[in-house]
Amino acid sequence: MRAHPIDRATSLLCDLIRFDTVNPMGRDASLTQPVERPVVEYLESLFEPFDVPVTRQAVGEQHENLVVEIAGESDGSAVLFDAHMDTVSANDWVEQAFSPRVEGDIILGRGACDDKGPMVSMILPLLDMLESGRRPPSKVVFLASGDEEHSATGIQHFVETTATEFVLGVFAEPTGNMPVVQHKGVARWDITAHGKSAHTSQPEMGVNAIHEMMRVIEAIASYQDSLQAGHDNPLVTGPRITPSIIQGGIGRNTVPDQCRVSVDFRIVPGRDPQEERRKLIDFLADRGVELSHGDAPVLVNPVSTSPDDPAVHSIMKICSAVLNEKVRPHGAPYGTNASRWPGDIPAVVMGPGDIGNAHAIDERITIPEMMQAAEIYGQCMMTDWGA
Repeated sequence: MRAHPIDRATSLLCDLIRFDTVNPMGRDASLTQPVERPVVEYLESLFEPFDVPVTRQAVGEQHENLVVEIAGESDGSAVLFDAHMDTVSANDWVEQAFSPRVEGDIILGRGACDDKGPMVSMILPLLDMLESGRRPPSKVVFLASGDEEHSATGIQHFVETTATEFVLGVFAEPTGNMPVVQHKGVARWDITAHGKSAHTSQPEMGVNAIHEMMRVIEAIASYQDSLQAGHDNPLVTGPRITPSIIQGGIGRNTVPDQCRVSVDFRIVPGRDPQEERRKLIDFLADRGVELSHGDAPVLVNPVSTSPDDPAVHSIMKICSAVLNEKVRPHGAPYGTNASRWPGDIPAVVMGPGDIGNAHAIDERITIPEMMQAAEIYGQCMMTDWGA
C-alpha cells in the first residue's frame, strides 16, 4: 500500500534534511567522500526497485551527480528536470539545521526550500510514474546535481558529457511555483589601483592608491547609472555593479601604493558577461588612474528564455490551472543552474518555497506548495514537448 502523497513528501524531505550536504565552497574540507554522497545513496535506494538507468557522475573530488532516466513513448528529444543536493553552511544554527521540524504544514531545516523541498516535489511524480507503470510521452531525465551553491560544476559536467538531445530544461528552485524564464548572470574580478608609497608626514610625495580607488568606485557608480538608464527589460532589474571587498595599505604611517577592490557585476539577459566586463574595463581606462585587472574566476551567462517561447506558454497554462490563478513569466536577480544550460534550449526555473527563506536561519517550506509543485512537475513530465 502506497503512503499518502503528503506523508510521503514529508518523510522524504525530513530524510533529506538530516543529511549534511553543506558545500565547502571550494575550501579544502578534508572530505572522506563527495559532499552529496549521502543523498546520492538515498536516491539510489529510492529508484533501485525500478528498471530504469540510475548513474553516478563524479564531478571533481568534492562533488557528484546522480542521473535517473525514464524512457518516453517516443524516441524524440528529452526533458531535463534538475534539482541540486548541496546546501550552504548552517554554522549559525547547527544545533537544529539538520534536525527537521514539522510545524503544522511547514517543514523547517537546512535545505528545506533550497533545494531539497523542490527536489522532493520532482521526485514524487517520478515515483508515481514508475509505480503506476505509465510512460511519459518524451524521455525524462532527472538530474540530482552537485555543487550548485558554489561553482555549478555538477550541471556543467552534465551538459558537457551528455549525449542526450533535450527540448527543455526545468530547474527546481524556490520561486513560489512561478515560472522564471530569465535571470541575471555575473562577472567577478579584482581591480587594483596603483599609487606611490611615501611617509604620511609628507603624503604629497606619494600617490595614495586608496584615494585613487575612491575615484574608481565613483566612476563605477556612474557607469552603473548609465546602464540603468538604458535598461528596458520588464522581467528583471537593471545591471548592478557592487564593490564587495576592498583592501589597501601596509601600515598606519605609509601612503598606500596599492588598493584592490573586488567587484560583482550582475549581467542582464541578452548580454555577454565577457563583453560587459571588457566595456567596463575600457570605461575605467579613461579615468586617469593606473589600474590593473585580475582574471575573472566567475563568468556566468544570464538566462534569456523568451517569454513567447511555446514551451513557456505551455508551462504557464499548467501553472495557471494548478495554482488557480493567471500566471505570467517572471525574471529574477539571482543565478541558478539554468545559467549553464545551452542558450538555444528553453530553460524554466520554478519550484516551491520563498527565496527569502533560502540560506536563512529557520529555513522553511510549506507542504501545500510542495504538493502544488509536484502536480506542476508531473504535468510537465506527461506533456508531449516534441509535438
